[in-house]
Parts: sequence; C-alpha cells; structure tokens
Amino acid sequence: MNLKKKHLRVIELFNYGECRYENSLAFLEQQKLLERKQDRYIITNNWINYGQQFLSEQDNLLSLFCFKDDNQQYLVEVALLTALKMSETEDLEGIEIFVSNLSRLSSYAISVLAETNEDSGFSILRLEERLKQKGEQFQDINRLLFDGPPHYQRVMFYLKHVQAYKQENVIEDIELGKKIDSQWQKGRKISTDLSLAPLKERPLYTLVPFIPERKIEHPQFQHIFTYPWKLFVFLCCIVRENFEAQGVQAIRFQVVGDGVDVLLTASNHQQFRYGSFDEFAIEFCKVNQYQLFPNELRNLHTIFQNLVERKLLTVVDDEYRLPTTIEDVIYHTRLFIPLIAESKQLRARLEQWVDELREKR
Repeated sequence: MNLKKKHLRVIELFNYGECRYENSLAFLEQQKLLERKQDRYIITNNWINYGQQFLSEQDNLLSLFCFKDDNQQYLVEVALLTALKMSETEDLEGIEIFVSNLSRLSSYAISVLAETNEDSGFSILRLEERLKQKGEQFQDINRLLFDGPPHYQRVMFYLKHVQAYKQENVIEDIELGKKIDSQWQKGRKISTDLSLAPLKERPLYTLVPFIPERKIEHPQFQHIFTYPWKLFVFLCCIVRENFEAQGVQAIRFQVVGDGVDVLLTASNHQQFRYGSFDEFAIEFCKVNQYQLFPNELRNLHTIFQNLVERKLLTVVDDEYRLPTTIEDVIYHTRLFIPLIAESKQLRARLEQWVDELREKR
C-alpha cells in the first residue's frame, strides 16, 4: 500500500476508530496503538491518550508515521546532522536541546556516529552522503511530513512526541450490539465528532454515526438512531420527562443564548445550576469510563437546536421539552421497544447520575 492510501486509512481511524485490516499499518499495532479484531483494526486507549497531547489533528496524524522504525531512524539522522553542524558553530544550546529531547533515541544516534566515524572524529560529510543516498527512499515521507525537504524544528517536534509516548495495557473492547444498552456499555469508545457522515457498513466496536439495520416506521426517529449523540440528548430529555411524571422536577435543560444550561433541583426543593450541558455530558462519560476520541466532547447544544428543527423537541418557557405528540408516538407505537425498552440500562444510569448530583447539593 502506498503512503497516500496509508494516510487515508489513518484518517479513517482518527474519525471512526476502526478500519479494515491493513498489514501496512502493523507498525502501529506493534506499538499497541492499534489492535486487530477479526478483519478490523481498532484504535486502543493508547491511541486516544497519545492523541490528547496534540492541538492539531494534522500534527497528531502525521506524527503516527514516525513510529515506523525506518522513518524514525531516518529522522534521527536528519536531526543528528543538524546538531553536528551546530556543534561546529559552538551552538551549545542547540546540542543540549537535541540531547535532552532525544534521550530515548540516543542509542541509535550513537550507532550512527560510530558508523560515520572518521579519524577518531565525527564526519559530517559522511553523514551528509549517507542521507543523500536515502533521499529517494524517503521522498514520499518527506513530502507527507514536511511538504518538501525535512527541517530541523519540525523533525524534533515529531521525534519529541513519539519519544514521549507511554505504552499502557490495552483495554479490552466490547463488541457493538444492536440494542442501545449494548452500544452504550461502560468503557465504549465513542467518537466526539458531531459532523461525521454516517457509515453504511456497521462498525464492530466503536460507537460512531452509522445507518442502522433496523428500519423505524417513523422516519424522523430513524435520524436519531443514526447519530449516537443525538440519541443521547434525546434520551436525556426522556429522562427529564420521566422524573416529572413521577412528580419530581429533578432536571431541566434551559436555553441560555446559543447554549444549554443544566438546572437541578435538590431533595430540599432548591433549584441550582449544575453547568452547561457539555459539562454535564462529559462528567457522565467519565463516570461510565467512555473512551472519547479524537478529543473532548463539545457543542452538544447544537443537537438540541437540530432536534427542535426536526420537531422532536420543543421550547417551552426557555426550556427544552418533549412535545406531547412525540411522547404519544414513543409510548403508543412499535417505537417503544427499540427506543424505550432497549435503553433501560442507559436511562437508569442517567437517572442515578442525576439523583447523585441532586444529593451533592
């Protein structure tokens, strides 16, 4: 597989958390960044943790190619050449930066120095010739990583991050079920990208937008089964209504400008603001040990607005509510089974979480 196709596969993994098995990505499996399941590659908790140190998606993705041994060694040689030239100009700070940033890769750098040794000294010319001979071999990787010839600061950026990677034991993945409760299990890997296009082929282990096999009689509800976070928001609103049906005004989702605030009522009937809905959702994810990727969840308030546009929610006194017409469809049609009966565990966890927050007040 050529480098361009590898890059596309890595982008797919970044977005959806899994892709078809490709032997050319085995170098990431060796680092326990990927795990092979059946005919798929699945991102691991190591992949997720490693990516959290990057501000840029592109930096994260490109750095992954530096885990490949031959690419990594080539970049060490490029950096070493620059460091040797710095030593000629007595740039001691540059040498210190090189050594301190590449302590774990120093053994390879030393071996290169030994191989290019000349008359008991380090030969810059020999190292330059060595890299010149590798030029064609690494032309594609240079084009991908640097959009041209490699430059020192960028080389050091990649190597520094790769060296900082700490491999942990891989958390066992749970196979994705067809019911809501078997999809939203504890420990599930869930994409945080709200704009992903749904997959036509059902994912095996990661919870991402995909077209469900089960056809819902009501087309407007088919949409929320396609997008995990739309389903989550909608179920939160169902939980809110369930509390009220029991005579308890436990939680409210209030419109505040472009956002959504979560208001809770303590057992002493005092109402207080918990925070934004994003904060509420993130904490719930932490409690359930969901492995969110590629970054932290945000902008869930846009889903409330989208559900209002689709007439699945309405706004009453600046509060998001389920319309009575939608409640009738949910509880008096076949939709009850896939939406309510098959989300019993998730809704129970949400209710328990809300009760715990109310008691903390």
